Amino acid sequence: MNLNSIRAFFAKGNRSTWFVFTLFCIILFIKTMIFHLSVGFGILVSSLWKQPSEFFMFWGGKIVPILFLGAFVFITKKQWWTIVINVLVDLWAIANLFYFKANNLFISVDVALMVDNLDGFWDSLYSYMGWDIYFFPILTLFFIGTMVILKVSTSSNRILPVFLFAIVLSLLLHCHIAKQFQKGWETSNPVCYAPFGDIYCMGTALEWVDFETLIPKYIKTRSVISYFPGAILYHFISPGHGEVIQLSTDDVKTVKKYIRQNSCFKSPKTNIILILFESLESWSLNEIRNFNYLPNLTNLLNHEHTLFCDKIKSQIKHGHSADGQMTCITGLLPINQGASCVLYGNNEYPNFTHFFNNSAVINPWPGVWRQSIVTYSYKFKELIEPQKECSWQGDEFTLNKIIEYSTTVEEPFCTLGITIDTHVPFKNGSEHPVHIVEGMPHTMSAYLNSLYYTDLCVGNLLDTILNSHLAENTTIVITGDHTIFSSETAFKDMTEYAQENGINFRAGHTFTPLIIYSPEIEGNIHVTDTCYQMDIFPTILNLIGAEDYFWHGFGVNVMDSVARHNRPITEQEAYRLSDLMIRSDYFRNYYNSADSAGNDK
Repeated sequence: MNLNSIRAFFAKGNRSTWFVFTLFCIILFIKTMIFHLSVGFGILVSSLWKQPSEFFMFWGGKIVPILFLGAFVFITKKQWWTIVINVLVDLWAIANLFYFKANNLFISVDVALMVDNLDGFWDSLYSYMGWDIYFFPILTLFFIGTMVILKVSTSSNRILPVFLFAIVLSLLLHCHIAKQFQKGWETSNPVCYAPFGDIYCMGTALEWVDFETLIPKYIKTRSVISYFPGAILYHFISPGHGEVIQLSTDDVKTVKKYIRQNSCFKSPKTNIILILFESLESWSLNEIRNFNYLPNLTNLLNHEHTLFCDKIKSQIKHGHSADGQMTCITGLLPINQGASCVLYGNNEYPNFTHFFNNSAVINPWPGVWRQSIVTYSYKFKELIEPQKECSWQGDEFTLNKIIEYSTTVEEPFCTLGITIDTHVPFKNGSEHPVHIVEGMPHTMSAYLNSLYYTDLCVGNLLDTILNSHLAENTTIVITGDHTIFSSETAFKDMTEYAQENGINFRAGHTFTPLIIYSPEIEGNIHVTDTCYQMDIFPTILNLIGAEDYFWHGFGVNVMDSVARHNRPITEQEAYRLSDLMIRSDYFRNYYNSADSAGNDK
């Protein structure tokens, strides 16, 4: 059978239409399953006999949205839209795969709106390229090629029963699934429906389910295709984005429990130098295959006035580096949806920076994370950045500027330095490796070599400060803004290599360290308990002598072992209250000095 005879075969009756419908649905189904497997979700097969309802819900969630889209083949004459749909599915799925591999999260509308923050970081995406990424455009090209070679065309024969059947089946099936989820979550609150699925409303606008908790369950049961309209619907019907909300009387009372009474401001005991070390993870402080990639930091660990906590749990959400910055400076955790720096960057925030005569943020990459806004919301007096035309300056710029600032300004001073060269794709370590180990995964090697470079820059700072009079009255805080290897799927090769070579690393189970030098620390302290990013703020307050500051956040002083084991609030509740406080601009609208004196507003 030659090509012409195949074309003639499809030219008869409705064969061409059915062929396009079948091929279109199969291609979309394969893409759906590739995505499903790439993010590490399992496939339900045995449940057909054990739990048939779950089996049909699982496969229905994958197939019904595709049938819904495919039904349009029967009511349209032109089929160019099938190619457009394939391309859109590719873009959506690939973007979610990249985001999941990098952050173990799926894309929300808020994340998509912050894409401009990737300026200068686009090459970081190359680190997450894999076979699954290439499959999507390959399948689309196959679809286009088949359509062109066979010259298939469809006629508008209006097979409405097929179209209507898909719609009705979709709604009935997803209503059933929604009820199952509702029952499982033990809530009687309403469910909102999208054409391809449902998005759940839990309680009032202030009690919505955490987006990060909802979406994996949604995609696992449905598909990445139905998630697209679902995410858009969720964005529009979810709590306001950037709008200031009103707190209930009960919420105000609950928050007020964490406001200290009889607060007064004092002059800080020490200067503060805070370094947010991009993507620093604790395991890298150990020798890796008999080589120390962080010699200056590990030397600091042995200093007689040093605190070391090797298990700081990263508590960022969609704001990543900016979230880590906010938590360290204000003691608040990020909002549940979107980035706090973008949506609420102009808020009034509690902080320790206003204790200091001089304070500055030193940022090597102009324009990212809304530093021009949040620097002053966090009460820093100055933002030091390269000129716009100079672009990315790197960690040498940051650390040298900290040295220059710290040795020239009037005391007491506070500086926040943001490093950048250890950001994915670890370009510096890839292009200028210091130590190469045969067989080590490229990403791990590039990461460790990038750390080595930044450690050298930090070492210059430590040498300058600790060998001057500033050693007697300066606290140096070094911590990672967040962890980086959060996806077990994306970094499976690193985990396997680590297990084979006795390296204390496992993707998705990493911590960032907290290293503090301060003349206020007596002896060398090593905290082995699991602590949190929200603990950094109250720890700094203690070291600078601001223990009675009205706001200590929701964390505890990591040097206080009793406090570490008797936390006044759970992490989940801290997230909930922080979300309310940021979205209501609490410290501008609900707090005044009378509160800290124990009086009602």
